[in-house]
Amino acid sequence: MPKNLIVITKLFPYNFTEAFLESETPFLQEKFKNIIFMPLLKGSIRPNFSSLSVDDSYNILYAKKARMFIRTLHSFDLYKSLFFHRRTLFKKKMLIACIKQQIHVQIIKRIIKNNPSNFTEDTIVYSYWFNAPVYAFLKIRKKYRMKYRVVCRAHRWDVYDEDGDMPYRRYCIEHIDKIFPISQDACDFLTKKYGYKDKYILSRLGVQKQNVTTKESPPFNFQVLTVSQLIQRKRVDLVLSALTEFASKNKDVNVRWTHFGTGDMEKDLKMKASSIDIPNMRTTFMGYVPNVEIMQFMEESKVDVFINLSTSEGVPVSIMEAQSYGIPVIATNVGGTGEIIDKDNGILLSPCPTLEDVVSALEKVYQSDFNRDIIKNHWNKLSNAQINFKHFVDILSNIQ
Repeated sequence: MPKNLIVITKLFPYNFTEAFLESETPFLQEKFKNIIFMPLLKGSIRPNFSSLSVDDSYNILYAKKARMFIRTLHSFDLYKSLFFHRRTLFKKKMLIACIKQQIHVQIIKRIIKNNPSNFTEDTIVYSYWFNAPVYAFLKIRKKYRMKYRVVCRAHRWDVYDEDGDMPYRRYCIEHIDKIFPISQDACDFLTKKYGYKDKYILSRLGVQKQNVTTKESPPFNFQVLTVSQLIQRKRVDLVLSALTEFASKNKDVNVRWTHFGTGDMEKDLKMKASSIDIPNMRTTFMGYVPNVEIMQFMEESKVDVFINLSTSEGVPVSIMEAQSYGIPVIATNVGGTGEIIDKDNGILLSPCPTLEDVVSALEKVYQSDFNRDIIKNHWNKLSNAQINFKHFVDILSNIQ
């Protein structure tokens, strides 16, 4: 059984992204004697994680991208990569992706050269994302005949390759030890596109158990909650349009919509919301707040429905959190979202719903009486952090 684990992250344990790792880390600590976190970027250590062993050599070298780029220009591997992807290099992003990938190879070569004892046959390199570092660790392992294992998770953007700028995907899948997609949809997508079915192990993420069940509003009141970035992919403008239509049709219902999150559409959405003159509808944009405050809102407020109309997703943490409080959900059937929503806990819309589809779903939720205990039980089966992370770490620690 491997004793050492090197976890490659974007920022964790710095700042507040990759929140799932906060719940996963204690389970990793139970199984591995030595754990080193290597974030690509530097930030402020988040509370309660100052005792973790963090190696900043990755982000120090990554911050010197210009210098590493010069090294890359002298690498024959770069020109092999550009030749291999010559048919797609007309896409600007693919050219940049190939260069970035080779920069990561140069970085990891130096990291391993400086600390070879961290990369023995007793070590697993675990990347939280299926991204450039995965390729780099595999390339170095093969080139120098090293014996450390390489595994990764796979979420949304690092699965579906929406921009078509992920070089050497098939190479990575062929040579990696295991990939842990967070949804069955991701497993099926990778299998269909690349093969290697035995490489993938479904490993769902999860959120912590909540001891509170959020209450529904009294009659003739309808409280709607959304949590997301205010960007085009999230289609929050469609939420606003649907709620406007719903409130117009149901003048005896007090509609209250609360949104948490910011983004480049914030100004336009606020202006549009403020121009709506419907007495029975009120909209509140809360902006960015720490996740603990969103959880507190769900715990202390009455919430009738949570909405997510994204055009693409992995498996949204916000939906899992809402379900952990027993809140019904309206969401689009994209990525792995459909795996955690059924008729007992919400309404699943098509990937491209019309305004009428969303308004109809709002009507159904308003008129329905969802059993919130059933919603929480469904969450417990699929999205319980205690169960899911323990299962993942058990498998990870036994990789040979």
